[in-house]
Amino acid sequence: MWSFARSAVRAYRASLVGSFLIVVSAAALLTANGVLMETGLRGNAPLLTTAAASFAGTAILVVLLVVASTFASALRQRTAQFALLRAVGATPRQVRSMVTAEVVIVFALAAPLGAIPGLFAASLLMPALVSGGVVPGGLDLVISPLPVIGALLLLFPTALLAATLATRKTTKVSPTEAVRGGAAESSELSAARRITAITLFSLGIIVAGTPFVVPGTLGSATGATSAFLLLTAAALAGPAIVGAIARRAARATRSSSNAAAMLALVNSRGFSRRLTAAIIPLALFLALGTVQTGVNGTVVDAAGMQLRAGLGSDVIITSPDGVTAEQAAAVAATPGIDAVVGSSTVLAEVQLEDMWEQTGLRAITGNPTGLIDVDVTLGSLNDLTSADTIAVSSDSLFATGEGVGDTVELRFDGGVEISRTIVAVYDRNLGFGDYIINESSLPASHRPAVADQLFAMGSADLTSLGLRTVSVDDYVDETVAGAASQQQLGAILLFVLIFFIAIAAANTLVMLTSARKPEFALLRRIGTTRSQLTAMISIESVFVMVTALLIGTLSVIPALAGVAYGLLGIFSLGIDWPVYGALAGAVVLIAAVGMLVPALMGTRGRASRVA
Repeated sequence: MWSFARSAVRAYRASLVGSFLIVVSAAALLTANGVLMETGLRGNAPLLTTAAASFAGTAILVVLLVVASTFASALRQRTAQFALLRAVGATPRQVRSMVTAEVVIVFALAAPLGAIPGLFAASLLMPALVSGGVVPGGLDLVISPLPVIGALLLLFPTALLAATLATRKTTKVSPTEAVRGGAAESSELSAARRITAITLFSLGIIVAGTPFVVPGTLGSATGATSAFLLLTAAALAGPAIVGAIARRAARATRSSSNAAAMLALVNSRGFSRRLTAAIIPLALFLALGTVQTGVNGTVVDAAGMQLRAGLGSDVIITSPDGVTAEQAAAVAATPGIDAVVGSSTVLAEVQLEDMWEQTGLRAITGNPTGLIDVDVTLGSLNDLTSADTIAVSSDSLFATGEGVGDTVELRFDGGVEISRTIVAVYDRNLGFGDYIINESSLPASHRPAVADQLFAMGSADLTSLGLRTVSVDDYVDETVAGAASQQQLGAILLFVLIFFIAIAAANTLVMLTSARKPEFALLRRIGTTRSQLTAMISIESVFVMVTALLIGTLSVIPALAGVAYGLLGIFSLGIDWPVYGALAGAVVLIAAVGMLVPALMGTRGRASRVA
C-alpha cells in the first residue's frame, strides 16, 4: 500500500503540490503563533499571551478550514481514478488506506519544512511587540518542540478527515456506481448537509443580533462571530447556491448569441462543487479582512465617543514626563482652576474564577464628581474616596453574578495581592477601562509617582509649571490615534492570516483550472478556438469574482451592523471602505490570474496537439 501511495503521489504531484504548499504555510503560521503564546506564558508577558490567544482562535479556525478545503479539492479531482480502482477490485478500505498513506507522505515532507522555520519566524514580530508595549525590551522568545507538536496535532487529523470525506462517495457505492458517477457532479445537497447549513445560517443571524440585546463589548464580540457562522453555512450550501446562481444566469442569457458566455455559465452550473471550492476561500479572504478591520475601527470610534461623552472637564493637563504631586498641587492652587482629578494607568492582574488576567487600573486622585462621568448604573464613584474600594465595568461583571458589595482580587508585581470592595458599576469601559480605583486604595509600593494627566475644571496658563493644556476634543483625538497605533500587532497578524488565505485561494484556482486540460483539449478538437476558450474562462472568472464578493460581503454585513449598534448605538455597516476596496480588488486579481494563466498555458498549441 505504501509503495502504491508513493507512486500515486509522484503521478499526481501536480494536484498534491498545492496541498503541500498549504501545509507548509499552515504549519509555519500555527507554530509561530504557538511560540508567541508559550513565550507569553513562560516569560511573564500576559499581554503577549492574550494577543496570541486571541489571534489563535481565528487562525486555527481559518487554517483548518483552508487545509481541509485544499485536500478535499485535490482529491476530488481524482474521483475517476478512485472509481477505476473500485472497478478493478479495490475495496473501499484499500482506497481509504491509499489516500491516508498519501496524506501521511505529504505531511511527513511538508510539516517540518513549515514548522521549523515557524519556530524562528516569530522573532520578526519582536520590534512591533516592543514598540506596542506588548512585551518589555530584551525579552527572548521561548523555543521548544511544543508549538510544532501542537500544529501537527491540529493539522494532521483535519487533513485525514477531509481526505476521508472527499473519497466517501466513491467508497460507499458499488464499483459500477462509482465509475458511472466518477465524471459527474451534482449540486444537490444531502439531507444532513442541508440541515446543518440551515442551522448554521439561522444561528448566524441570531448571533448577529446579540448586540441588540446585550450592548457593549461582550455583545459585540459575540455578534462579530456570526460572520464565520454564515460563511460556514455558505460553504456547506455552496454547490446549491453556485448552481442556482449559474442556472438563473444561464437562463437569462439563453437568447444571447455569445457561445462563450453560455458555455461558461453551463459549465459553472454543471461543476458547482468545483467552483465552490474556489469561491469560498476568496469569500473568506474578503470576509475576514473586512470584519476584523471593521470591528477594530468601530471599537476605536466607540472608545473615542465614550471618552468624549464622559469627560466633564474643561481642559486636560499633561506633561511629557508625567505630572508630579507637587505640580498637581500647584495646579489646584492656581486661580481659574476650580477642580482637579489626577489619572494614571497601573498594570495589575485581576482574578477571574481560578485564573489571573492582565488588566490596567485607572487610578485617580480626588473626587471625580463633575469631571468624570463613566455612566454609573449601580452605586456611586463618590464612594471611591473610601478605603479599599473599586469601581468595575458591567462588562467585566457580566455573567458573574457579582455587583456592588462584592470583592475583586488584584495582584501586582512582586506577588502583592489585595482585595477591594466594589462600590460602583459603570458602562463606559472602552473610554475609561474596566477598573477605576482611588490611588489611596492601591498598595503603597505600587502607587504611581506621577500622574499621566490631570482632568481640570476651569482654565489657566500653566506653562510656567512646565505643563501643557489641551482641549477635550484634542485629548480624545490623541487618545484615539494612540489606540489605533496600539493595534499594530493585530494588524500584522491579520495581514499574515489573510495573506495565507490569499495563497490558498490562488492555489485552489490554479489547481482546479490546471485539472481541466482534458476538457480544454476536447473543446479544441470539436472546433472551439483559443480565443473562445479564453473568453469562456474569463467569464467563469468573473462569475467566481462576483459570487465570492457577494457571499463574502453578505456574510459580514449582519455582524458589522450589530457591532456598530452595540458599541455606537447607531445603525451603520461599520465597514472600513478603503480596506474593503483593497480586499475586493485582490479577490478580482486572484480570480483572474488564478484561472486565466493556467487556462492559457493549458490551451497552447494547435488543437490536434492539445492533450
